[in-house]
Amino acid sequence: MKNVRIFFPCLALLLSLAARPAAAQAQNAQAMNWFNLGMNEKTADKKIAAYQKAVELDPQFVEALYNLGLAYKQQQDYRSAAQYLLRAYQARPDKTKGDTQFQILYELAASYKKLGRTEDYMEAIRAAKDLRADAAMKSRLQLELGRFLYEQGRLEEAESELQAGRQMSVANSGEFADMIQKIELAREAQALYEAAHKAAAGGELRQARALLEQIQAKQPGYKDTAAKLTELNEKLEGESKKQSFALLYEQAQKYAAAGNLEMAVATYESLVQQAGVYKDARSKFQAARQQLEQKQLEAKLEAEYANGMSALRSNDWTRAILAFEKTLEWDRNYRDARKRLTEAQNGLNRESTETIVTRYYAEGVRARSRDDLGGALAAFEKVRRLNPNYRNVAALITELENTLAQQSQPAPPAAAPASTDSLYQQALAFIEKQDWMQAAVTLEKVQLLQPNYRDVVDRLALARTNLNRATPAAQVAQAPENDEPSTTAYLGSALAALILLPLVGLMVFSPIARARLHLMRGDYVAAAASYERILERHPNRAKFYPILADLYMLMGRHDEKALKIFKVILQLNLATKHRDAINAVVAENFLTEGRTDSDAIEVLESALQAERRKQSSRI
Repeated sequence: MKNVRIFFPCLALLLSLAARPAAAQAQNAQAMNWFNLGMNEKTADKKIAAYQKAVELDPQFVEALYNLGLAYKQQQDYRSAAQYLLRAYQARPDKTKGDTQFQILYELAASYKKLGRTEDYMEAIRAAKDLRADAAMKSRLQLELGRFLYEQGRLEEAESELQAGRQMSVANSGEFADMIQKIELAREAQALYEAAHKAAAGGELRQARALLEQIQAKQPGYKDTAAKLTELNEKLEGESKKQSFALLYEQAQKYAAAGNLEMAVATYESLVQQAGVYKDARSKFQAARQQLEQKQLEAKLEAEYANGMSALRSNDWTRAILAFEKTLEWDRNYRDARKRLTEAQNGLNRESTETIVTRYYAEGVRARSRDDLGGALAAFEKVRRLNPNYRNVAALITELENTLAQQSQPAPPAAAPASTDSLYQQALAFIEKQDWMQAAVTLEKVQLLQPNYRDVVDRLALARTNLNRATPAAQVAQAPENDEPSTTAYLGSALAALILLPLVGLMVFSPIARARLHLMRGDYVAAAASYERILERHPNRAKFYPILADLYMLMGRHDEKALKIFKVILQLNLATKHRDAINAVVAENFLTEGRTDSDAIEVLESALQAERRKQSSRI
């Protein structure tokens, strides 16, 4: 708005000049006619054509030259405008009035300003100022000149012009004060800007940013402050990333030097992911990863080799062969594994084919019982190669292959495997119920998933100890009412005998009656002793074996005498409600002893089938 006020006096003068065409003087009458025609035209193009005719007829026609310059200026053709305005000023200087010369110079200065001709503009403005006698107009022109110099960044010259103009008149004192204050702020900003540039050149990026932020707060649009700030922030961010990358690189090197390859690999990998290419981080990452893989392989080789040597010392040829074969699969030249494999194979060859098959079969059953499906399949495959029709090996292989195929497929979300923590919680629930078999199986799964998880080792030892020592009494108490023979049935029989037998004395002296009387009283130890004596005298009385076995299970006895009765139950296939539990106890005993004879294999098979039935019932 201030700039608009500057032009009002000049504009009024221009209008008064344009409104007095009679004042125009031409040497040629036709030139005057064209001039008047141009004054009456409505469009700039037609005005220009008419004024051009007038100037051709009279080249010194001041008014025609002036109006032609204004018409070009209206079309923003500032180059042509300046050309004709300058001609108008120089045409008849001695015969042109001062006001007209002032107006011509003022419009010429405006055209020079548009063209960026700084010095020509300033010269024209000063010449126009010298033509004015009134102090107010001189002061106004001085203010405009000072503003222009300020915009050009020529602060010292601008202040000098403004100070001189403020002394000419008090009419524009407020505007002069504002401009002088702007100059002072610009000087401060200029000093800050130069200091910021110097700091940036010296690498002090944060100091440079702080200085530019001061400029931005006081004069938001000053020069290219915003762009410089953006540039500095990008550089500082880059420097921060470089420092972060350097720290990661240094930390990774320290891990590698300390032999902590796991952390070295993780740190190098993080650096490569963030920085892409940083020094030799990628090559060092690859080298550390290879070292880690080699270290892990060496640990696996050592463990498998030790397993093979242990099996070799105990003449467990099949386990030794499997261990050394796996060792050589990982490293064909590991120690003397090939020699040890040959030694194990020679030892195995010295045994009969039946023994070999039996050993492989037992190894498969053991692997299956501990959920090592791959090991079980490998062992059963060896059995099939030696004797395709051996027992149920074909069915077992098919079952294992199907199970492994199902495990290899992505499981649906609802059937996702239990986590280590959930398995551990299940095991605690089984321990609380004293279901030692399920507790041991679940804890073994936890140990496979995470060997050092919480106190799983201690709890597994507790479960195994209780499994060898006792079976929950609840299993014995939950027998169906129609199982034959049962404790309840014998109690009923004993009660019936007391009622029906007329001779109590005969009952007291009968071993069977005494055993039933002990059962009725709940004296299981005495009842078991009575049935033991009966079977010692009459071992062919098969119906008493299940009764005695039930008593042993009820008392949690797994000693040698109890195992002997349990084995008879299994060999004679006698009916009992605790058959699966008895089978499990005998199988555990055979696994502990390392037996691989046909009887042991049958028991192991029965335990395996019972376990499969339990798993099927849970699904």
